[in-house]
Amino acid sequence: MIEKVFRRKKLLVAVLIIAAALYFILGRYDVSATKPHPTIVSMAFHSITERSIQRNSASLKIPYDINDKNVYVEGFREYEHMCVQCHGAPGVEPLPIGKGLFPKPPKFPSEEFNEYSLKDIFWVTKHGVKMTGMPAYGPTHKDQTIWAVAIFLDRSRNLSEAEYKKLRDKYSDTHR
Repeated sequence: MIEKVFRRKKLLVAVLIIAAALYFILGRYDVSATKPHPTIVSMAFHSITERSIQRNSASLKIPYDINDKNVYVEGFREYEHMCVQCHGAPGVEPLPIGKGLFPKPPKFPSEEFNEYSLKDIFWVTKHGVKMTGMPAYGPTHKDQTIWAVAIFLDRSRNLSEAEYKKLRDKYSDTHR
């Protein structure tokens, strides 16, 4: 009797796996950036992403003084060139390219953005995140530059619109 139950369960699992495979292979899963994933898929991707980022960034050593003003300013300037078009900034909306991404990039600053540690920000900026639109800047930028951006973001978690405007007025050559 027990063997029969196990055979039925194995058969049911096999049928479900084949049905799922056919669903994806036949192109039935909608990958468009205009429709959200089903909740279960979003939850799975989010959980996998968070755990991967934390695991991969945990052993990093911060090689720069996070209170160095020059590093902070360099990070601001690079953020203006590399990131603001998708993540926005206090008082600055993302450009259409950032608004059209799915999943939506975390707005800077925001609660969602604050979930990431300094090491997490560095790792994500260097390596990117598959299937999110977040590019890997490691192949095109030095670690020093990426650390500067990460330090700027980490130190600017509560940056106001007025403070960001002051930074733009003083250090930026790319006003929109």
